[in-house]
Amino acid sequence: MNNYIHTIKVKGDFLTAIREFLMEHDFIEIHTPKISFMPTDQDNHLFKVDYFGEETYLIQSPQFYKQAYIANGLNSVYEVAPVFRAEPRVTREHLSEFTSLDIESSKFNDLNEIMGFESGLIRHATERLSQNYDINPIDTFDIVTYAEVKRLLKLEKDESIRRKHESEISKLFSADGIFVRDFPEYQRVFYYASENGVSDSFDLIVRGLELTSGGIRTTSKSELVRKMKKDGIDSTRYIPYLNLFNGEIPTHGGFAIGVERIIAKYLNLQDVNMINPFGKKPDTTGEDLRWNQ
Repeated sequence: MNNYIHTIKVKGDFLTAIREFLMEHDFIEIHTPKISFMPTDQDNHLFKVDYFGEETYLIQSPQFYKQAYIANGLNSVYEVAPVFRAEPRVTREHLSEFTSLDIESSKFNDLNEIMGFESGLIRHATERLSQNYDINPIDTFDIVTYAEVKRLLKLEKDESIRRKHESEISKLFSADGIFVRDFPEYQRVFYYASENGVSDSFDLIVRGLELTSGGIRTTSKSELVRKMKKDGIDSTRYIPYLNLFNGEIPTHGGFAIGVERIIAKYLNLQDVNMINPFGKKPDTTGEDLRWNQ
């Protein structure tokens, strides 16, 4: 029987420590819609909702709303809230509904600032949790480029780094967390900034599992439209988002952490569903509220 009481307490204390750190750095907590008229990810991973006869979507990420807060004058924002992914695979790493910690700030002017901030955030949470729990700390980090990782993995030129490589990447380095930066632009979502075909973004891999994606955002409307067209995306579906960039908008960036994933790594659990007694996966067929019996 899984001890959900323990994991629920750890998750609560983790989020308390996160909020403490973010408030000390002048971040404001926001609350964004969970029903959206715009998709933020792949169409085949969308939960579609009938909204009074209109097709809408359960939110996959608050990305566009986070950026709207920045564009409208707030410097630094964060949200802790559920997001939804219609991911058909039944794995130990995926949930159909999970808790996302999303952070966005105009204080971030380059990738190193974002990665340094996230490292400090995770170290702070580790220190707080270690006062009350026998956790497995995450407090050392390395930064490597996508090209360097490909070389170390001995991948062919036309091979991409995929999820199956994450455990191998962690074995290549002694640090707890590995920031992999400078992905090819074509592999990343259109809202990441890029230069000369290289995306100004990163993934954070911790002990064989990707916990975070983040980066600097594209602030040029024409560049956003170009990337959408290149990716085969109908830009007319994103008019409200694109209108944010009609005027000047500050350089900004951010990241998102899958809360269940990072808690699973803290506690060395084998499945993210061991964090939440009411977790949902594609093969979930009903509810059982008596999880402690």
